[in-house]
Amino acid sequence: MRQTAAAILHDDDLANDAVQDTFVRLWRIRWRLGLMKDPRGFAMRTLRNLCIDMLRRDKNRKEKLDSIATEMYNQQYVDDSHNDEQSYRMVEQAIASLPQQQQQIIEMKYVKQMSIHEIAQLTGLSETNISTSLSRAYTTLRNHLQTTDSEQ
Repeated sequence: MRQTAAAILHDDDLANDAVQDTFVRLWRIRWRLGLMKDPRGFAMRTLRNLCIDMLRRDKNRKEKLDSIATEMYNQQYVDDSHNDEQSYRMVEQAIASLPQQQQQIIEMKYVKQMSIHEIAQLTGLSETNISTSLSRAYTTLRNHLQTTDSEQ
């Protein structure tokens, strides 16, 4: 089961989670498994459906993160009265306030234009970890830029 999940998800941690969730679901309906013609096939179908759901959730989260990044890139949170140089300095300071790992991930994603998959391969972190780090970085940057903007 784990190999099937890993083949669908391309992530060992997510594959382990999917297999575990499958067994939890099967345990909840354990009394019905004996009545089925093909309980093994049912288990594999359940696993496949869980994996597809995980991929959809991940895709939706990535789309949301990309939209936040686009908003930040368009400097929605920076007042229009600032000139470009001041805006650049504000964003630069906000990025400098991030932890080192988040700074590197932001640089790889937006300066080097690398995909999450490429960043994960280069850093040795999982794609989920990269997405989580980006999400946390966006939140920190947004808060920092809003605080800096309200002070001026």
